[in-house]
Amino acid sequence: MNGAIKWMIRNRVTANLLMVFILVAGSFGAISLRKQVFPEFSPELINISVAYPGASPIEVEEAIVVPTEAALESIDEVEEVNATASQSLAVVTAELRSGVDKQQVLDEVKSAIDRIRTFPVQIERPVVNLASPRSQVIQLVVSGNVGERALKVLAKEARDDLIALGAISDVQISGTRDYELSIEVSSDILDAYGFSLSQLATIVRRESLELSGGEIETRDGRVLLRTQGRNQTAEDFRDIVVLAEADGTEVLLSDIATVTDGFANSDLAATFNGQRAVVVTAYRVGEESVLDVAEAVHTYVANFSARLPKGVTASVWQDQSIVLDGRLKLLIKNGILGLTLVLIALTLFLDLKLAAWTAIGIGISFIGAFALLAPLGVTMNTISLFGFILALGIVVDDAIVMGENIFAEREKGRSPLEAAEVGAIRIARPVVFAVLTTVVAFAPLLFIEGTLGRLLIDLPLVVITVLLLSLVEALFILPMHLSHDDASSRTSNRFLVRINETRAQVDIILQRFISGPLTRGVRFSIFNPGVIMSGALASILICFGLIGGGRLPFSFLPSIQGETVVANLQMPPGTSVERTLEVIQKIEASVLRAGDRMAMDLPSDHPSPIQNLYSVVGGGGGGGGPGQTDTPRSSSSSRASLTVELPNPEVSAFTPLAFETAWRAELPELSGVRSFTITSDFFRVAEAIQVQLASADEQALKEASADVATELAQFSGVFDILTDDDRGEQEFQIDLRPDARTLSITLEDLANQVRGAFFGAEVQRLQRDGEEMPVYIRLPESERDAVADLLVFRVSTPGGARAPLDQVATISLGSTPTSITRREGERIVSVTADADESVVTTDEVNRQLERVVLPMLSERHPGVSFGLSGERAEQDDTFASLGRGFMLALLGIFALLAIPLNSYIQPLVIMSAIPFGIIGALIGHAIIGVPVGLFSLFGIIGLTGVVVNDTLVFMDFVNAEKDRGLVLEDALLNAARQRFRPIFLTSLTTFLGISPLIFERSIQAQFLAPTAVSLGFGILFATLLIMVVVPALAVTEDRIVRWFKRRRTMAVEGAAAAEVFSSAGT
Repeated sequence: MNGAIKWMIRNRVTANLLMVFILVAGSFGAISLRKQVFPEFSPELINISVAYPGASPIEVEEAIVVPTEAALESIDEVEEVNATASQSLAVVTAELRSGVDKQQVLDEVKSAIDRIRTFPVQIERPVVNLASPRSQVIQLVVSGNVGERALKVLAKEARDDLIALGAISDVQISGTRDYELSIEVSSDILDAYGFSLSQLATIVRRESLELSGGEIETRDGRVLLRTQGRNQTAEDFRDIVVLAEADGTEVLLSDIATVTDGFANSDLAATFNGQRAVVVTAYRVGEESVLDVAEAVHTYVANFSARLPKGVTASVWQDQSIVLDGRLKLLIKNGILGLTLVLIALTLFLDLKLAAWTAIGIGISFIGAFALLAPLGVTMNTISLFGFILALGIVVDDAIVMGENIFAEREKGRSPLEAAEVGAIRIARPVVFAVLTTVVAFAPLLFIEGTLGRLLIDLPLVVITVLLLSLVEALFILPMHLSHDDASSRTSNRFLVRINETRAQVDIILQRFISGPLTRGVRFSIFNPGVIMSGALASILICFGLIGGGRLPFSFLPSIQGETVVANLQMPPGTSVERTLEVIQKIEASVLRAGDRMAMDLPSDHPSPIQNLYSVVGGGGGGGGPGQTDTPRSSSSSRASLTVELPNPEVSAFTPLAFETAWRAELPELSGVRSFTITSDFFRVAEAIQVQLASADEQALKEASADVATELAQFSGVFDILTDDDRGEQEFQIDLRPDARTLSITLEDLANQVRGAFFGAEVQRLQRDGEEMPVYIRLPESERDAVADLLVFRVSTPGGARAPLDQVATISLGSTPTSITRREGERIVSVTADADESVVTTDEVNRQLERVVLPMLSERHPGVSFGLSGERAEQDDTFASLGRGFMLALLGIFALLAIPLNSYIQPLVIMSAIPFGIIGALIGHAIIGVPVGLFSLFGIIGLTGVVVNDTLVFMDFVNAEKDRGLVLEDALLNAARQRFRPIFLTSLTTFLGISPLIFERSIQAQFLAPTAVSLGFGILFATLLIMVVVPALAVTEDRIVRWFKRRRTMAVEGAAAAEVFSSAGT
């Protein structure tokens, strides 16, 4: 390696060509890099959804979920099966083992589902697919005081136009009901004509079909035969002849029934700023760009709006490109500011040329990294950009150490070329191993399991790539640039002269500090190692005690706020849509009051606190975020959501959390509400607090979940306590009387007739605008909207007679859950909650639940199993995988330190410094007031790399001094004097590089603050650590080694003396 470094220094063209190659390759890689708010990843999941129209959750569970679970048991690659049975819909999710061939498993799952023969005939074809996240980019809202059909037609036109543009391949419509053609006929008319509903459905079905009749072979060729008569419109169905008399009289369907071309009988309705609305959502898939998709929609809306009818508007909503652009600009701004501060610091302590080339080297490493990141699948997102900022604080170390060593050789009077060669070769080995130890330290982050690991993997990939490229630049490019004569010191330029004078003054101050306080401090450490070690150990115990005692709060995952505030309302099961609408309107009024109150405290030119207001009745709202997949949900009149769009964070004077607080203050008393939650989080990897209960006893589950909710309510600061135990919706349970069989009525006959009358008998399916439209025949709404209608319903017998329902069946009132959740073949109930971090952290609540509450409830409910899920389960999985990874990383770091030091003991001395480096990180959290969490750990990993790097360089210099014949104490003192400047500079530049993010007040970067605090403040203490604690460690290690050597020598001498004595005695 030394020969290669020397050759590159003397071959300027080669070094420059290498630099140009890195820059060009990186530039091409940057161009191809996609931009996203957060990384996307494909969950290891297979979704199976089966629609069973009209079926209750219990029917869906028994008829669909249970057989599906049984079919999946034989597939070894499936690790866990979760399922949800709701009204008319079953969703089964198969979680796959890591590393399996997902496509192959998908084929196996499809085959297993196809082999199920017990599915009811009324179900729709099962949909089996791999869960693939879709990145929502932007929404177009078509709204106005017009009918739902008019809005849906316009929305479909917009969808088709957007897809036709070519820049967008996935566009979906929401906020509107599905098309449905309904044929309604009254019981009296059925009786008058002697029809049953099933007979009429059969007639309609037979009169609406299209069937191939084969072919005729003629001398002129083949002629195909086809019978055509498939109806497509309501008018076509009205003209169907249902009865033809002998005298030629015909009875048309329109004579006895009402045929309506309308919408499905669901309660889904959306409004946008108070007007009926339909939403068109554009997604980014494949290689599509977020910015390109958003730009295409914006351009289209400008043209689309011009041709809309009067009273209808098209608005852009939830534009993620604005979020992306804001976050990228914010992080880039912080990166540039940090780099500028680094450049200034280097200029003050070294010289302008060295500072400039060091800064340029950082740029080369960063740009070159794009060439490798693109093939690795890394995108330009919040996490990867933060990785660059984190790398900025670390990557400068090797360049500083290399550059400072060359600068020190120049100060000794060597020529630029000789100084570059001697300085670079002298420091090359410790620099290489120092960088490699940092790479190994970050390696465990590549193997974090679960959703969190896939979300954060871009961070270690960026840091490791930049580090490796910075090593190449520091070894083979930087020394060449510093090997040429520096004319800046002899220039007459007033600015450069002033810089040189300032640097000279700084150098005088630095040398005074080195020769004075530093030397005295290091000498004290060398001759009083016990005092230093005792103080350092006490500091560690105090810091970790602050965390364990709750004085320094711990929060596993920070809150990532978005640009919207979302509320979800759940009324008691069975609540009418009118009642739900009444409550959501009260909530909307409270939103407007909160906005008005906040506007009073804002400047007059500040944007309105509420930009837009979108509400949905009949469905719940959902957050976005990485890894989120679209899971089918059935509509419900008892559910509603409200989404408030706030001003752009770049111009807003308040945070989404502040608006959430103001909104809560304006909420009225919501009587009769089952649950109501508000969140300003952009997304969550998992529920903050979640307890899962499992039992075969439904009543025990209900009682236990209620107790969990009661216990959570006792915690101060815990709110939004929810349970998904939805028992309570009323249902009439119909059982066939034994004597009804004398009328030849079977249970199947009874079920089909009741279903056909009140839900509808499906006649056929039509295609309209790319959407399946079912055709149902049923009783009119006036005969199926009251309990009395069921009691007077008449059942047809095979003989043509009609019998009241209560004569052939018993009718009893019961209850049924609105949804059923299952895991691994067992029903489960989840209780979730959130916590106000300013009052109590989720970690504190989860620890109390684990240690006190759940053991107590387990004794109270012996038949129920309790377990913490959500964020706590994610935390346990993450720390378990990190723990395994760090054990291997520590072994790797030990090996990488042992090789250049040629010692088994000195690596332990260096690694012993790692825990002491954490002291500064924890003190920084206490000063800034940021809870310690997972993101803090990333900063501590970076801190570990810097501490190990600087300590390695320090100990390498100590060994060199000892090789010159100095005793350990003098070698340590010389090393402290000689290596203080590069160690201090690496600490200072690391802190300056990361400091803009530490003090960044924007909500878009707040979740990254713990990492910056850990690295920034930790590195400030690293200089003191290395200058004071490491010498004490080295002396302690030397004394221990010498003590063992004396014991060994004494043992050998004693054995020899004993042998002599024994020989003499003989």
